Amino acid sequence: MDARSLYNPTRVLDLTTVGYSAVVTPSFFVEGRFSARNETLEQVGATSTGLVDGTLLIDRSRSARRYWAPTFCGVCDPEERDNQDVFIKGSYFLSRHGAGSHNLVFGYDGFNDRRLANNHQSGSDYRILGTTSIISGAAVTPVFLGNGTTIIQWNPIVVASTGADFRVHSGFFSDSWRVSPRLTANVGVRYDKNDGKNSEGASVANDSAWSPRLGVIWDPTGMQEWAVTGSFARYVAGISTSIANASSTGGNSDTYQFVYRGPSINGNGVAATATPAAIQQVFDWFFANGGASLPLTGTPNIPGVTPQIRASLTSPNVLEYASGVSRNWGSRLALRADVIYRDYRDFYAARTDMTTGKVADKLGRTFDLALIENANADHLTRRYAGLNTQATVRLASTVDAGASYTLSRAWGNVDGESAAAGPTADSTLQYPEYKQASWNAPVGDLSIDQRHRARVWLNYGLPWVRGLTLGVLQTIESGVPYGAVSASGVNAQLYVANPGYTTPLPPSQTVYFFTERDAFRTEGQVRTDLAATYAFSPRGAGRLQLFGQLQVINLFNQFQLCGCGASVTASGGAVAVGRVDQTVRTSVTMPASYQTFNPFTTAPVQGVNWDVAPTFGTAVNRMAFTSPRALRLSFGIRF
Repeated sequence: MDARSLYNPTRVLDLTTVGYSAVVTPSFFVEGRFSARNETLEQVGATSTGLVDGTLLIDRSRSARRYWAPTFCGVCDPEERDNQDVFIKGSYFLSRHGAGSHNLVFGYDGFNDRRLANNHQSGSDYRILGTTSIISGAAVTPVFLGNGTTIIQWNPIVVASTGADFRVHSGFFSDSWRVSPRLTANVGVRYDKNDGKNSEGASVANDSAWSPRLGVIWDPTGMQEWAVTGSFARYVAGISTSIANASSTGGNSDTYQFVYRGPSINGNGVAATATPAAIQQVFDWFFANGGASLPLTGTPNIPGVTPQIRASLTSPNVLEYASGVSRNWGSRLALRADVIYRDYRDFYAARTDMTTGKVADKLGRTFDLALIENANADHLTRRYAGLNTQATVRLASTVDAGASYTLSRAWGNVDGESAAAGPTADSTLQYPEYKQASWNAPVGDLSIDQRHRARVWLNYGLPWVRGLTLGVLQTIESGVPYGAVSASGVNAQLYVANPGYTTPLPPSQTVYFFTERDAFRTEGQVRTDLAATYAFSPRGAGRLQLFGQLQVINLFNQFQLCGCGASVTASGGAVAVGRVDQTVRTSVTMPASYQTFNPFTTAPVQGVNWDVAPTFGTAVNRMAFTSPRALRLSFGIRF
């Protein structure tokens, strides 16, 4: 049910890097680098701006699956994503009798991220969120019912973008201090200063953050066989351009939703009306009855009106605690184990409650104000704990092997990001009277929680073919969790007295977890990769070396429903649980089939108040499966 790929996306990418390094004195070394990326995206999206061919259709009964016209507009303005980086670093070695030796590193890093985009959400600037659809082979025909379950969404861009500009100025200092032959301390700090302007030139990020880092390495015997480590660090992310720019009118589309109340189309389950005619009928009714002047459903998204950013955003950050131990037996065998704990903080969040107030648009219509800000750790939690182990062994001069295993858990009540969009703004603080944490944001294993990950590898240099090395890599991974959750799970308006909102939270935006967050898991991945590398050094060429490598990805063509597929140009994909169907049917999306219930007092019954769709737990697309067998050949030069 993917949108039709009738466009030919074009990516123009220019990369520039200039570096310089110098030895000033035997103890002082400097280096500098300037890099720039200029990227232009064209023809990404629909090939028409017409109401029929350019309107994206969404099936609300199938986890908002998209079809008919592609997302975005491929015949509108191109998008430019540019950045520049200036990096300067100095290294100084200092040794004093009685004070140990110090390797001091200090410098500056200036990063500028600029984006110019007019973000059309479809070719026509309209979407239709249909009740359901009829699928017959490759044909998908919409079902638009006039009972309130079909929504017309309008996304006009009122003001063109002038370009968003987000700069980060960073200074850093670290000292690797060899206190004694048995003890080394690593002390460092980084300072980041944000200066972010959105696509209409308004300042939305003007904060700063310190990132201290401390680590120790202890050799208990002094024989360089054992090493015991411990560290603490705070890592700060850069401000997300998409989040910080969400309140700007420049280039961002408004979002208005209207309930379709016209005649039902294909409501008898028979595809009697073809898709083009069905879309035209919906728009005929829409414009004949007032178009954009019709009553709205839910609170619209009008950048600059609602949402707004009134205080500077804080960069999301994480505190990391780690400790480990390693043991070496000469150059032949090494073992290592580390434990890590991470605590994530300052998530992006949208907040609408009785304290945020109200705003009006240029037509005088009043709306509930949404503020984009940072949520505190008392409301949103995300934790990670892991045990990393690794062993490497040299079996012979041309044979080495190794294995790594990670046992980990990621848990909390917010993911904070998605594979498709990157960082996201949490919505649980919007209209809190209509929600309850136990079913709207339950704590459980998060979608990134991959409990077991293992790699086993062997490299063998063929003694009878000088320069030829064969390598095999075995990947073993467990699945990731997901639950039976619906973005249109319950109509809380029926059971909550409106405390004074202009537009209460509509049922189409009320998330409900019908099961635990981690009730289901994808299949794990088992995959074998093979590589053959040949290196050749021409006579008289000094250190110059030519090499070629042949890789066979997924040698035995093993397939699992892991959500970990990737294109043939990639070794493997990051796990994305959204590639597995998670469609849940409710009384909101299918009122004729399921009964409403009070979410605050009643536990919903599967089959009565809700149910999973027949496609639940199946593949959405080929990326849901392990990457198929693929051959890749590469060449290079080393010098």
